[in-house]
Amino acid sequence: MKNSALLALLGAIYLALFCMPANAQATRTWVSGAGDDANPCSRTAACKTFAGAISKTEAGGEINCLDPGGFGALTITKAITINCEETLGSVLVSGTNGIVIAAGTNDSVTLKGIEIEGLSNTGSSSPNGVLFNSGRELHIHKFQIRNFLESGIAVMTNTAGSRVYIADGYISHCASASGAGIFVSPSAGDNTSINRVQIESCGVGIDGSANASPLNVSVRDSVVSGGSGNGIQLGSAGGAATMMVDHTTIFANVGVGVTVSGGTLRIGDSIVTANVTGVSVSGSGILLTYKTNQINGNGTDGTPITNQDGLN
Repeated sequence: MKNSALLALLGAIYLALFCMPANAQATRTWVSGAGDDANPCSRTAACKTFAGAISKTEAGGEINCLDPGGFGALTITKAITINCEETLGSVLVSGTNGIVIAAGTNDSVTLKGIEIEGLSNTGSSSPNGVLFNSGRELHIHKFQIRNFLESGIAVMTNTAGSRVYIADGYISHCASASGAGIFVSPSAGDNTSINRVQIESCGVGIDGSANASPLNVSVRDSVVSGGSGNGIQLGSAGGAATMMVDHTTIFANVGVGVTVSGGTLRIGDSIVTANVTGVSVSGSGILLTYKTNQINGNGTDGTPITNQDGLN
């Protein structure tokens, strides 16, 4: 009798400790070019796609790339980190967005070490590499984005007070005339920081457009070149807008290097050259300089910059 009770107790302990429900999620999961989405996404039984892995990853968890591969388009609806820095983690899409973030108001999403290819030069019309619709924070580091019809990164968030941090990346060939390397036009207030990013051959390099809420954009140590339109532009459709451009080169754009039609844009220690027009101001825009820029060698260097607020 005692032995039967002991065996029953041990069996219950075993089930409690070692049996996991079928829908259990892990804090860290893995994808592999040779994986299978039917797997649990562990290191020894990796999944095939980001979409397969995210369903098996806890909110706030992390997806890692085990080896090189193309891991498919993804919609993110919770806090998550995708980190493929140590190998090639690629998203190749045709006719759709690469990665869409539609997360909760308190969620933070990190994308690191990812290459996103849109194939827009084949006529597939893939709209955006990364589309940020909602979430508290978005971090994009060490990335490459190419060949999207609209924008490499589109910040369209409806989450008030959202923050976007973009660093150490390369964006090229946003195919349409209105396409931007980075397009920041939230429907709620947003702060976007852009550091050490090279943008080439897009309709507009960096496009900041304020709607009903405040917009703040910082651009530092970056290059915007070879665009079919303006290099950097700031506008406002009713919201307060500010942009700071520092230590940045705006070069050989078939339009205006730096232009503002609404809000206030400040520029310092930057080079604006070989554009059709160097700088311009229109509408209610204000363009301020710290007098440390090199704005010359353009077809027309452009409208004089307003100097005020003690800038020197």
